[in-house]
Amino acid sequence: MRYTSFLFSSLIACNLIAAEGEKPVISKISEVKVFLSGAQVSRTASSTIGTGTSAIVFTGLAEGLDPQSIQVTGKGGYSILSVNHRINYLTESPKKKEIEELKAQIKKLEHDYNIENGVQQVWVNEEQLLLKNSAVGGQQNGLTAAQLQAVNDYVRERMKAMKVGWLTQEEKKQAIHAEAEKLRQQLASMQAQAPRPTSEVVVEISSTVEVPATFTITYFVNAAGWLPAYDLRAKGVGQPIELLMKAQVMNNTGEDWNKVDLSLSSGNPTLGGVMPTLNPWMLYVFQPRQLQEVAIRGSRTRNAESLFAPAPSVAMNDAVQLKEQEPASYQWASAITPRTTTTEYNIATPFTIPSDGKPHTVGVQSQSIAATYKHYATPKLDKDAFLYARTTGWEDLNLLPGEANVFFEGTFVGQSYLQLDQPKDTLDISLGRDKGVVVERVKRKTTNEKAIVGGKRTITVGWDLTVRNTKGTAVDLEVRDQYPLSPQSEIEVKLTDKGGAAIDDQKGLLTWNQRIEPKATKKLGFSYEVKHPKDLPVVVE
Repeated sequence: MRYTSFLFSSLIACNLIAAEGEKPVISKISEVKVFLSGAQVSRTASSTIGTGTSAIVFTGLAEGLDPQSIQVTGKGGYSILSVNHRINYLTESPKKKEIEELKAQIKKLEHDYNIENGVQQVWVNEEQLLLKNSAVGGQQNGLTAAQLQAVNDYVRERMKAMKVGWLTQEEKKQAIHAEAEKLRQQLASMQAQAPRPTSEVVVEISSTVEVPATFTITYFVNAAGWLPAYDLRAKGVGQPIELLMKAQVMNNTGEDWNKVDLSLSSGNPTLGGVMPTLNPWMLYVFQPRQLQEVAIRGSRTRNAESLFAPAPSVAMNDAVQLKEQEPASYQWASAITPRTTTTEYNIATPFTIPSDGKPHTVGVQSQSIAATYKHYATPKLDKDAFLYARTTGWEDLNLLPGEANVFFEGTFVGQSYLQLDQPKDTLDISLGRDKGVVVERVKRKTTNEKAIVGGKRTITVGWDLTVRNTKGTAVDLEVRDQYPLSPQSEIEVKLTDKGGAAIDDQKGLLTWNQRIEPKATKKLGFSYEVKHPKDLPVVVE
């Protein structure tokens, strides 16, 4: 028994010695590189290293850091023997004092609420007692009319006083309740942020002499990322487009990034970097009956999936939409560095992003892009013309796909999406409807609209297009329309009048490019002929 107690005491002493041998160091986040998903955090610290072997501990690190990503470097002529990671579950909330104060305020308000509720109940009890006594008194015989009138007057005045008193207490209760609810919401917000466990990195080092040393520790965390977003501003037709690239940076790592050197990377380490491998693709021969059964089952499965599968989610919904009320100026990236496989945007000044899980807007770059402006109209679908800006050379700006807010002549037009991951050398940006350009589409009246020869019916359909430019400046307008195509040999379609339009036979498209002078009107039109069996109904317009 004595031997067991001695052994237990020896183990405690050894643990205490080991704990005392570790030297905590205070580190500061100096640099953060944010990826599309995740971030690499760099911390710096300084300390004095004694002679021999010792251990220093970096405390207060993010709980969710990837232990495999930890790197420790430094200066001071010492040797790093090992690097180990552990979790500290005893970390207290940095806002513990504020939380305790809020709890005390809420408790006091709850006490005040109970007092006011009790006073209100006194008024209710008095009202019930008064009504009861009034009823008993009214049943007694021998009361004169004057006495009965005096009782009624007394009851009326007391009832007024009780109602006023009850309402006064109710207003006090509501005010106390509202104040308490605000404090409860604030308390819930603070409690949601803490306490979190933290990571610690233990670095064992060796030195032959006592020297001052500096350390740099880097690690990867998952609970962070950024999304690109844009503002596109066109001052007017003929003017270049101002492109403002911004980033919505999110930090939910548990560490506040206070005035750090911030950079944004187009990389995503969470996707993995191993190239996929193609496996052999084997074809098998099935019996016709088996093929039929498989086809039937596959059709049923597809139908069931189409009926019961959930609607696809939109990837850009966690993204936060930009608003026009954002600050008018930003600190743009001081340098854009193309890497071998990624692009990095280095923010010029130190930036602060708290660990609140909310997106924070960071200005990335501002560019002026030359653009040509053109109106487009599809009168079959819409009578209004739409103004588009066409830009080239955007592939040299190191942009990423993302949502864009479009402004034209100082007015918010709407939202668009820059699909920059497609192999196109031009980018079309819609600037909204232009009510100054109107296109009307009217069906022509024909006499031989439904001629029947033998077993075939021939239908001729024509459309007249009227273009009006009510603006004070000329516009370049592209009008688009279509005629039907026939996938069946029984139905014949012939374009009898193309009206000077450019034709795409594969898609059945007609395109007119016109320059419409101010206050001018132009006439366009086309017609086509459809021949089909008279007993076969066909929709021709």
